[in-house]
Amino acid sequence: FPGSLAFECLQSVPNRPEPAQQLVQSLKAFVQWQTTLAWLKDPPQSYMLPPVDIQGGLDNISSTALAGGFASEYDFQVAIVELIASAHDGHFAYFPDVFKAFLFINDLASDIVSVSTNGTSLPKLYRLSALQSNNGTKPAAIAKINGQNATTFMLDLASRFSFEQDVDAQWNAQLLGYTNEAGSNNPWAASPIYLGPSLTLTYEDGRTETQQTYAVLKKDVSFSNILTGDDYYETFCNPNNTASNSIGRPATRSLRKTKPKLTRRAAPMTGYPTPFVRESNASTTMGFFLDGAGFDDVAVLALKAFEDEDVNAYLSNFQNAVETFLDRSRAAGKQRLVIDLTENGGGFILAGFELFSQLFPGVNPFNANNMRLSDGLVNISRILASIPPQEQESAVEISGLLGDLSTLDLLKPQGGNFNSINEFLSPVTLKDDKFTAYVQQVLQSPNFTLTGTGSRSNPPPALFKPENIVLLTDGNCGSTCTIFSYLMIFQQDVKTVSVGGRPQAGVMQSIGGVEGSEVMMFSAIAAIAAQAITIPTDPAEKQQLQNGELGVLAEGYAVQRLMSLDAGTVNFKNNFAPSDSQTPLQFTYEAANCRFFYTTEMITSPELTWQYAVNATWTDPNKYCVEGSIVPVN
Repeated sequence: FPGSLAFECLQSVPNRPEPAQQLVQSLKAFVQWQTTLAWLKDPPQSYMLPPVDIQGGLDNISSTALAGGFASEYDFQVAIVELIASAHDGHFAYFPDVFKAFLFINDLASDIVSVSTNGTSLPKLYRLSALQSNNGTKPAAIAKINGQNATTFMLDLASRFSFEQDVDAQWNAQLLGYTNEAGSNNPWAASPIYLGPSLTLTYEDGRTETQQTYAVLKKDVSFSNILTGDDYYETFCNPNNTASNSIGRPATRSLRKTKPKLTRRAAPMTGYPTPFVRESNASTTMGFFLDGAGFDDVAVLALKAFEDEDVNAYLSNFQNAVETFLDRSRAAGKQRLVIDLTENGGGFILAGFELFSQLFPGVNPFNANNMRLSDGLVNISRILASIPPQEQESAVEISGLLGDLSTLDLLKPQGGNFNSINEFLSPVTLKDDKFTAYVQQVLQSPNFTLTGTGSRSNPPPALFKPENIVLLTDGNCGSTCTIFSYLMIFQQDVKTVSVGGRPQAGVMQSIGGVEGSEVMMFSAIAAIAAQAITIPTDPAEKQQLQNGELGVLAEGYAVQRLMSLDAGTVNFKNNFAPSDSQTPLQFTYEAANCRFFYTTEMITSPELTWQYAVNATWTDPNKYCVEGSIVPVN
């Protein structure tokens, strides 16, 4: 049905000041766990995006709601979404409940690609379907979108809604490529937020094409008893209504991951050659050999994510797949390696360390992280430390969050345990904000042995030399992908080559996704806060905790108001480079060693993209890299 009709419905949903105030206050308590607030407010010169004061912005939204300044609940919640999105952090998100019902779609936006004639000339925007029409003539490029310069339109759109912290990565995220032929992240293509009644493309030959935005009801949504905006509010936005309060809390431990859900976009196998190894039918990890003159010594490991749908078996399957890949590559005499990380949004933290450990056995992987010292985190940490060690271990077994706060498991970056909870919580001051001591990631998981430890302490020697490896990215490498990539870059001086980005010459970052090292769901924080309050035996202490931030977290009103369980998350840990303990990697700039653009053929052919990456890395960088994009290693 017409998108404008669904939008009119949403505009009729009233914004109720009292629940709005409660939502913002609850949200602010969870946002205290976001580690990057100080740098967002005052970013370094290396950060490409404008500053944003998240807590101040929430206060402004609260004041506007109290004054009746929002015409609808929809406008109020859009303001929240856009504020959080302005952090451009793939671990930091909040989508509330007014978005439960509708999805707005415009198919014209889901078919756009950016292609160069030869890989180095500046690309233009086209419709992929037009390029593939096989009518013998090249179609006209897109010159304008909704009357605005097409490039400017796409960049402005990304600045409002993109979760990438790099402008070139934002550009790529909105476009189709071989890893995401099922659909792009362009919010005009599919979004719970209404962007307009129609999309019009104007081509260089003067022709125009327009499609109306349409809306669909999300799965299992019923409108049978909704006749007014108040009905909508009661059904979807009132957590006291059992129909709307369908958000649960996780009861058991989940494996540590760097993002709350599977890769955002499906990645069909249509363009890939047949792999000789893959971790499962999900094919997020695949191994290939290139053929032909100049390529016959090249192996390719394509990693669309560091996870798949089988969360219980993934780590073992991944470990076995990488081991098989290296064994087969050794037997085949392969000497060079392309690791394809395009569109890799992350996954299991252990998987990134496992891959590095198999590629470079015996090298101790550096990792240093910290957490923001919110009142809630400090309270939970001290309560956990107050219980006997055996009970702590039991608690850690059912909660990854508690494992990150228990000094029984935590190690310092240079090695060694913390002597006390006070040592862990002794504040590290950065940007006038307070953080925990620097810690290593907890590299443990039930029924999994990391290569280089325990029964896997004697792996085969490294097959590929660092100078014979290249990381291929499109900037949209985040979370675990970031962790793995920086181990390769910082500790082994491995080359990187990036593909795509804005239609301009010059350098591009290899890593433009979220560079924090762990995500945490609001629901996990709320569940642990509720349990923590029950532990103190002193009634006065318990009441004090209930009256403070911990009580707000335990109530979990912002969790009850979520669109879905995974729609509320914070970046729980900053990640730091070995050479810089002051600025999280999220705010540093790491240029790729070379950059090239997609051609029409590469958009649907990973094999052609891999071959081009080989040529750009080793054959003739001056010929195959975009002008001004070559950067020396290290």
